Amino acid sequence: MPKLVMPDLSLDALDTRQRKLVDNTKRAFETGDLDYVITVCDQVLQSAPGCLPVRRIQRSAQLRKFSKHGGWMGKALSGFTALLFVLCASRKNPAESLAQANKILNKDPHSITGLQLLAEAATINAWPETAAFALGAIFEIEPTDRKNLLALGEAWLAAQKPDAALRVADELLKLNPVDGEAQKLMRKASITSTTVKGQWESGGNFREKISGEAGAPLPGRADQPKVTGDRPLSDAKSTNASNVDPLVAARDLVERYPDDLDARFGLAELLIAAGEIESAIAQYQQSQKSPKLRSRSLLGLARCFRDRGLHDLAIALLSNAKNEHGTHDELKKEIVYELGICFEQSNQPQLAMAEFKEIYAEDIGFRDVAAKINAHYAPPSKEKETER
Repeated sequence: MPKLVMPDLSLDALDTRQRKLVDNTKRAFETGDLDYVITVCDQVLQSAPGCLPVRRIQRSAQLRKFSKHGGWMGKALSGFTALLFVLCASRKNPAESLAQANKILNKDPHSITGLQLLAEAATINAWPETAAFALGAIFEIEPTDRKNLLALGEAWLAAQKPDAALRVADELLKLNPVDGEAQKLMRKASITSTTVKGQWESGGNFREKISGEAGAPLPGRADQPKVTGDRPLSDAKSTNASNVDPLVAARDLVERYPDDLDARFGLAELLIAAGEIESAIAQYQQSQKSPKLRSRSLLGLARCFRDRGLHDLAIALLSNAKNEHGTHDELKKEIVYELGICFEQSNQPQLAMAEFKEIYAEDIGFRDVAAKINAHYAPPSKEKETER
């Protein structure tokens, strides 16, 4: 059977009938008709299995239903069912794995086996965000699973989401600061992030900037260094940027062009990856002077302060960033989410929930906001009721 390969799908990729069904599930979710939501999402996913927004809606319904009904029976049944699936499954058949994953997760959305099957099928089908979605759900259940975290980081890199990969690398390094693979992931994600974000105002990207500073010849540059004298050509090639430490090159670039705020922002991102928080703060404080970099700089600066336990300063910066950044895009959601995390970590749960609700109302699938909302409104367990 040939392997089906297609990118993660958005809701816009669905036909009119399917989009109408999805709209119906959103209303049903609000009224508590969770079985309808799960069933309709199954129908849509049969013809559009790579549609991540639909899968997110379905998972929110699965989690709420599981919480509402206690979950122990579903967990017991899914454990036995998952064992049978694992024994019989052909991991090379993504369609079969997807069907099995859906059956398992409908019984127990916390099933590691079901989530792993979903992640594996998504990876085979080249749906990196769906793979990251499944691996991220495993992380919420098993936050110290190193193998899963490494796979999650790689999935985010494949999805071109280096900032998410950086957060995963940070979690790994919290578990083991000298983890070589985690450090490698951190460096790859940092370089990718800098390449994407650090743009020259005069053209070219940050990778080219630091490559140029390191002495690597750039195509089309009039001032390319020439190989002269008795210097072997092989020696000249050895100056290629792939052999240069990006952090060292970025520092050199800022020293030479201190007014280049793009370079300062890129350096700040690399310093974060290297764990040099204080130095990163200084660079973000400069790069925030650029109108186009201000929101991202304030977000980076706030994360530095939160890392230092300075939640009041982080909250002030994020509040400013939230008010100033008018566009309701992914960056705005990151700012609001980070503000919620700061409130959460500073023991202000009601303020935190207000921020998470703001994202939830717009994008139910963003990060773990659905799980946070569900946990907030979940009925108290029988044990807690007994204690009362």
